[in-house]
Amino acid sequence: MLHTDREREREMESKIEAATGKLVVKKVGGKSTVTRCFSKYPLKFIIPNKVGSSETDAVWVYTLTYGGGIVSGDSISCEITVADACTAVLTTQASTKVYKSLGSKSSEQILEAKIGSDALLAVIPDPVTCFSTARYSQKQIFRVVLDSSLVIVDWITSGRHESGEKWDFELYRSTNHIFLEGVAGTREHYQHCRTYAGLPSYCDGHTLGVDSLSCIKTSCYLDNYVFSSHFLA
Repeated sequence: MLHTDREREREMESKIEAATGKLVVKKVGGKSTVTRCFSKYPLKFIIPNKVGSSETDAVWVYTLTYGGGIVSGDSISCEITVADACTAVLTTQASTKVYKSLGSKSSEQILEAKIGSDALLAVIPDPVTCFSTARYSQKQIFRVVLDSSLVIVDWITSGRHESGEKWDFELYRSTNHIFLEGVAGTREHYQHCRTYAGLPSYCDGHTLGVDSLSCIKTSCYLDNYVFSSHFLA
C-alpha cells in the first residue's frame, strides 16, 4: 500500500510538472475559493480578492504571460477543476498576443477543465491577436455532468490592423471539445455510451491557414476585424 501511495504521489507530481498551470476551486465556508493555484513560466495567474459585490459567489482568475504575449515555440497547458456548486470565471486583462513565428515553429495553448454538479465555469478571454507570420493553435477540453453550466467565448482579431496587418498570420487553429460524464440511464443509453466512449458530446473547431487566409484577403471579409464563436452548455 505504501508503494502504491508513493506511486500516486509521483504521478501527481509529474502531472503538475507537465502542466504550466493548475487551479482548483472548492467551497470553503460556503464560498467559491481557489484552494490550489500553481503556475510556471510563461504562465501566471492573478486572483483578485474582491470582484463585484460581496453577494456574488464567484472566483475571478486572470491569466497572463510574461512578456505580454505568446512567443514562437511556447507550449502552455492549464488544468482547472471547479467543484460542485462553485462558480469560476477565467479571463484575461488584454488580448492574447501571439508573436511572429521563428521559422516553422508554432505556439500552442491547451486548457482542460472539469466542472462539477451545479457548478459554473465561464471562459471569457479577450480575443487572440496573431502578429504577421504567427502560427498558433489552441485546444480546450471541458468535462461536464448533467447539471454543470459552461460559457465559452472563442474569438480572434485580424491582427494588428492599426499597423497595416490584416489576416497576415500563417496559422490559427482552435478546437473545443465538451464531454458529458457520469450519466446513468437505461441499458440502451449505457450501450450508447460504451459505443461512443471517449468521443466528445460536442466538438467545434476552425482553422485559418494560408489558403483560407488568402481567400479572406481577396474577399469582402478583408475589413472584418473579428471572428468569434460563443457556446452555452
